Amino acid sequence: MLRIGVRLLGQRVYCQHCGGGFRATDIALEDVEATRVIEHLQEDRIETLLELAAESISDSLKCEQSRE
Repeated sequence: MLRIGVRLLGQRVYCQHCGGGFRATDIALEDVEATRVIEHLQEDRIETLLELAAESISDSLKCEQSRE
């Protein structure tokens, strides 16, 4: 078994020793239901980050307008 960083899952990676390439996967994630759960969690996190970014931009614009 080879251990790979989570950030590489789903990406094509190459062995530093032999140069062989493969797609990094996790057997535990190959379960369709588990994959759906993870995708849902990722979508929720993305939505949260987008909301935070929008709030930050809005606050920044308000601050700039109050200076003028």
